[in-house]
Amino acid sequence: MKRILSHTLWKTLFAAVLVAVVASVAIGCATSPAIAPLEKETVITIIHTNDIHSRTAPNKDQLGYERIGAVVETARASSPNTLVIDAGDTLHGLPIANLEKGASITRLLNAVGYDYMTVGNHDFNYGQERLFELQKQLDFPILAANVFKNGQRLFTAWDLREIGEVRVAVFGLASPETSYKTDPKGIEGIVFTDPVEEASKVVKEIGKQADLIVCISHVGIDPSSSPTSLDLAAKVPGIHVIIDGHSHSTLEQIQAVNTTSTVISSAGEYGKAVGRIDITVGTDRRVLSATPRLVTAALLDANASSKAVKAVHDDIVAKQAGVLDEKAGETAIALVGAREVVRTSQSNLGTLIAASMLDVSGADLALVNGGGIRDSIPVGPITKRHIFTVLPFGNYAQTIEVTGTDILAALENGVGKLPAPDGRYPHVAGVTFTVDVSKAPGSRVSNVLIGGKPLEANATYILATANFLVNGGDEYTMFRGKKVINEYPSDAEVLLRYIQKLGVISSDTL
Repeated sequence: MKRILSHTLWKTLFAAVLVAVVASVAIGCATSPAIAPLEKETVITIIHTNDIHSRTAPNKDQLGYERIGAVVETARASSPNTLVIDAGDTLHGLPIANLEKGASITRLLNAVGYDYMTVGNHDFNYGQERLFELQKQLDFPILAANVFKNGQRLFTAWDLREIGEVRVAVFGLASPETSYKTDPKGIEGIVFTDPVEEASKVVKEIGKQADLIVCISHVGIDPSSSPTSLDLAAKVPGIHVIIDGHSHSTLEQIQAVNTTSTVISSAGEYGKAVGRIDITVGTDRRVLSATPRLVTAALLDANASSKAVKAVHDDIVAKQAGVLDEKAGETAIALVGAREVVRTSQSNLGTLIAASMLDVSGADLALVNGGGIRDSIPVGPITKRHIFTVLPFGNYAQTIEVTGTDILAALENGVGKLPAPDGRYPHVAGVTFTVDVSKAPGSRVSNVLIGGKPLEANATYILATANFLVNGGDEYTMFRGKKVINEYPSDAEVLLRYIQKLGVISSDTL
């Protein structure tokens, strides 16, 4: 596998090459010969992942990087013409990533042997400067043609390499939704341009230098997004394959709606599958076919695992044990997260979590579900281990615009199962209300005050909550489909920063 020319180097040499060509024509020399045909049909294999969100360890549903590594090793053993690609939302998510601000994930990606990735919105969650530091730790480039600052691309737009004598160009695209689906402080000054327009420019730049053009697109196919990777395939001729991310779509979901000749493939989410595309290129250097499929845990040998990747993962876990015991703050009162409490009433820990979301977002009110609170914190030092045990799921804090009617419906849903304990129970900040359990579900909530003022049914409010609830989890269906205004780090990180800000938790700080 030989890299021919990166986009940056190409631009540097272009002027000199142009001068040479003009001089050649001027003195009547013959133009350069056409590229030679291939000796035989050649198969290029792409192994791809997306939206892993730092689900690094294997379990019954998720491959984890050691099993992804096994898929890669098997592919490369059978074919040297293999590319390994990730479509973003990779460097952030669970504590194993967040404790080291993504450095643990760069080690795993290098161990697996990725060739390229593009940048997902959550990859900016540590801020742009940290992302650039992480890029330097990778053994391969991050590609993104539509991410600009001060009029300049922040990442390499595209790359060209020779694989089995086939000239393969790969370029990347980030989601324009990154402008509001990551912490705004981390992307100040950055502009995410239209993916379709930028892809058209890139394909023209590549021109006839490539036999096969592959786009890594963290754009997705969600109808609420505009544009989508479906638009990209329909409006930008010349792209043979799109490796997609962002919408967590499966290959089956994409194939049901993709009516173009461009192959679009995605592997779902959280490493539940790895995508594989086998692309046949004819002797005339034309793409003859591209066949995508997914490799799931059920299709792998039960013992399939990369020893090299597992060793890296084990080392990370061992070293992080000490980091988890670092002090974040302290509490003068026991912070209650017991299941039987947080699923039936608002606890002081629930109040603290909701207050942390208000603090980071400046929203009018915050609401978190009791089912997301998984442990208590005793009196004394608060460690990072405490925080990541209390909030272990890697949910993201988000703000959405809701009406007073939506808020009332959410509160009614939250108390609808009382007196029985249920994960939907609402822990709130910025809002107070009265509950009468003797009344029928749906009519139990009254006297709702937002910031001390009566709730207005038709007024709009900014709500801070977890993406789990925005997606309709715990039957908070009134939030589903609401446009996300801004997105912030994980709920655990938000709580960690708030505790560090307060220093000591007491009854007076809640």
